[in-house]
Amino acid sequence: MRTQILDFTEENGLVLCGKGNTAQNNYERMYISEVKKLGAYAVFFRRFFKTKEDTVAYKSEPVVCVFQEIDLPNNSPRHKEIHAALWSEGKVDVYIIKGKTRLDIYNVRKPAKKVGKKELSVEELKFTSKVVEALDNENSAAHLFGTGTFWEQKEYQNQINIDRSPYKHLIDYLMKVRKDFNERIEQLEPETIDKILVLSILVKFLEEKKDSDTDRSTLDEIFFNYKVDSFVEAVEKGKFLAVLDSLSTEFNGRIFDQFTHSEKEQIEKTDLTLLAQFLRADNDIDTKQLFLWRQYSFQHLPAEVISAIYENFIQEEAQRDGKGREKGVVYTPIHLVNFMVDEAMPLENPPSSFIEDGIYKILDPTCGSGVFLVAAYKRLLQWWAIAKSEETGDIQYPDVLTAQKILEDNIFGVDVKSTAIRVTIFGLTTALLDYLTPKEVWGELKFQDLSTRNIVEAKPPIGFFKWALDAKNEGNHFSLVIGNPPFNPEKTHSKLTVLDHEVLNSLDLKHPTIPRNNFALHFFEASMLLTDRICMIIPANALLYDKSAGDYRKGLFTDFTISDVYDFTHLRRGLFTSADTPVVVLMANNRISEFQPINHTVIKRTISVEQKVRFEIDGYDRHLVKWDWAVDPKKQFVWKTNLLGGGRLFHLIYRLNLFFKFGQLISDKKWISSIGYKLEGKGKKAKYLTDREVIKSDTFDEFEHFDTFIETNTDFAEPRNEKIYNPPHLIYKIAFSPTNIPIHYSEKHLGFRARLVGIHAPIEEKEDLISIYNRFKNEEFRRLARFWILSTSSEALVMLETSFKKEDVDGLPFPKDQSDISFSQSENIVLKDVLTYYVHLGKQITKNSDGAILHHPVKEKQIKEYGEVLCSELNDIYARDGNSWQSGKIYRMPSYTVYQIGFGVDGGMKQEFVKDQLDDSVQKLINNDTANQGAAYKRIVRLYDHVDGFDCVYFIKPNALRYWLKSIALRDADETFLDFKAENY
Repeated sequence: MRTQILDFTEENGLVLCGKGNTAQNNYERMYISEVKKLGAYAVFFRRFFKTKEDTVAYKSEPVVCVFQEIDLPNNSPRHKEIHAALWSEGKVDVYIIKGKTRLDIYNVRKPAKKVGKKELSVEELKFTSKVVEALDNENSAAHLFGTGTFWEQKEYQNQINIDRSPYKHLIDYLMKVRKDFNERIEQLEPETIDKILVLSILVKFLEEKKDSDTDRSTLDEIFFNYKVDSFVEAVEKGKFLAVLDSLSTEFNGRIFDQFTHSEKEQIEKTDLTLLAQFLRADNDIDTKQLFLWRQYSFQHLPAEVISAIYENFIQEEAQRDGKGREKGVVYTPIHLVNFMVDEAMPLENPPSSFIEDGIYKILDPTCGSGVFLVAAYKRLLQWWAIAKSEETGDIQYPDVLTAQKILEDNIFGVDVKSTAIRVTIFGLTTALLDYLTPKEVWGELKFQDLSTRNIVEAKPPIGFFKWALDAKNEGNHFSLVIGNPPFNPEKTHSKLTVLDHEVLNSLDLKHPTIPRNNFALHFFEASMLLTDRICMIIPANALLYDKSAGDYRKGLFTDFTISDVYDFTHLRRGLFTSADTPVVVLMANNRISEFQPINHTVIKRTISVEQKVRFEIDGYDRHLVKWDWAVDPKKQFVWKTNLLGGGRLFHLIYRLNLFFKFGQLISDKKWISSIGYKLEGKGKKAKYLTDREVIKSDTFDEFEHFDTFIETNTDFAEPRNEKIYNPPHLIYKIAFSPTNIPIHYSEKHLGFRARLVGIHAPIEEKEDLISIYNRFKNEEFRRLARFWILSTSSEALVMLETSFKKEDVDGLPFPKDQSDISFSQSENIVLKDVLTYYVHLGKQITKNSDGAILHHPVKEKQIKEYGEVLCSELNDIYARDGNSWQSGKIYRMPSYTVYQIGFGVDGGMKQEFVKDQLDDSVQKLINNDTANQGAAYKRIVRLYDHVDGFDCVYFIKPNALRYWLKSIALRDADETFLDFKAENY
């Protein structure tokens, strides 16, 4: 009998928990095995296919859980248990409770809400009956959840908020508690308080871990010995240290033995009532309102959360001296960690070395809180369980001894902070405990001291590099290095002391000359000496966008095989909580390149991305960079053009790059051009600046308005050539204000600082200077200049939104006659879309920010214009003998649009908008075409069919404007042409 819930079916992603053998891949099998323990009936998965021909998903994500609970009352204990578990694990978007006469859908991206004094309710998290009816009547649920576009619908956008995620919710509370502790318990050092809080979380995790058959807790025996019923009661009765001592004795190792003798003495003298209040958490410490633990299910809270907690604690520690954030410390969000582990260690096809010998060594060279190692260790356990399931048919995790051996044989980390070592071991311990039963924990588990061999402290300042040298000399080798190295040294050390010349020479890096002596790239190079493969976060500007890094890029892409570059530049604001940093994730194999193309995937903003749920990637985000383009200095802008949409933008910039350059003109004329003076690190005299009029840079605008002041400094770090301040001279700002380059022609002495650039010409060439000024004021040139800089600058839209560099202006196409530069119709489309839309890709899309323009619902007029461009481009190639490409039916569904074009007799197809329904033939094509299984559940799809004498193409895409821009029509036309060419059409 065919099962259908809403329009979820076994054909489009629904897997019944009782029929786990219908799961398409290991991702589905693993999750089904987990959620069955919660009593789930079915799970709807979002499925991912590598090619359009694939019929089996290589990867899946759970998005909807279904519970068939016939008599389950709303807000019953069982209902709250389901919600707490699913919210705590943070994997699915909604869950369905299906009874005899009702079907309710609940938002599981929010916690249960407090009501009254001591109650929790999930009632407000239920979607209205109107929403359920709409999903049912429109048959849109499978499409919305299957494409990841549910939260992007306007009516649901405000139903998801990162502040209500289990991680953020818990961490915010703990940071508040921690602050309260530090203010009220003055006799304890802040570091001691941190240990107390994190150990308490770990003990609470153990306490809630119970055997399913007996409901006995892991800690019942200890509680019995101290005549208490819970850990909080032990704290209230002064048994906090006693419980930890018993745990330390029972489990061996040093995991619970974290306090020094003096710390223990201070704790014994301290009233821990505040800790007991925190552990009970019946009330928020500040507001005295119901708060925390009952909203959570600690059995389902990921082990990475322990690491995330300490990340925040360590940042606070760095601020205790009042010096602000530790500049070298940028911690990695959990969803980015999971993304990287999935890419580097996919569940499918575990490596044979691990399956056969249990060996797959993983190193994080700067492990920080250990979040990468925790996620990697969990993946090793999953690999083991998958391999075992092929023998037994069931997902079965390793026993305690095997799980420990996997940990001790394969997980390695290094850091310069003892605190980081401690918390990494905490996190790994929690991950180990997560897969064991209380019987195994109590009866067989004996912790080893991981700090002696696996997770080690490398003394600063040289730290990892000295450790790497020793590891290299000892012949240590790893299967994978994964991590997020610091981009700067810690405040207490300079780059020169950390990057010790003697140690680096001894390491014999393959590329010892690294652009701008970039700190993170040194970690990458040193790690490559020890591993087969690397998955590492690297500053985007250092690797891809810095024009001076061409030689290094060529060496890197030649000596190693770079398979993938995942570019997070558009998320530079918000990806990390403590830094606005553009980054890429680099996937590299330690073998000489065979000159294969490199996959450059640009991650763009969506609601799910901004709320840190998951990263959304569609076909328009993927770009294949030819190896020779990647290393060609004349094509180095390929990365930047991909960042702004790719497609024909690269070819337009390449053509413009052939023109005579503005910088060449200045050089040929032997004029003087330079940025203004710098004060930092004073030391040089410049009488031509002291007591002279100077422009206030921030007041300099495109209307030539600016304020001035008298420079009183007598010492300058870099005063620059005196002539740039002397008339006649042009002064321009290296930033758009707001959309044009502010420029001013002056015939008097004016000083200016480094945010402005001056060009001085001899008095006899004054007219030439004025001619340049007039061109910079010309609207057509302004448009070209903005487009060129946005499309090529290593700073604009990379490091900052509107700033750029002098070299970007020097590179402007600047023929003698401006009319030599003209644009075709398609080039004008590309140019306009960059300036109107793609310029906002890095901006927030919620709260009516500028980035929202790309996500507005597409209008019929815009869809029609899209089709006109699409057909026009194809007709340039195919129209002949009275036959052409024409627009046909456009089906406007609530969450997506199906656009039909057909090739046949001129005028034989008529454009027609059809709302909220599909023709049977189109519905059948979408649902049943075996070459495109699940097509309706991919974001972007092209389907081919023959209808009434016309060869037809159907484009199926979400209703957001970014999918229907004219520049996207150009890309769709190019890709459709390639499809036809492959079929000899």
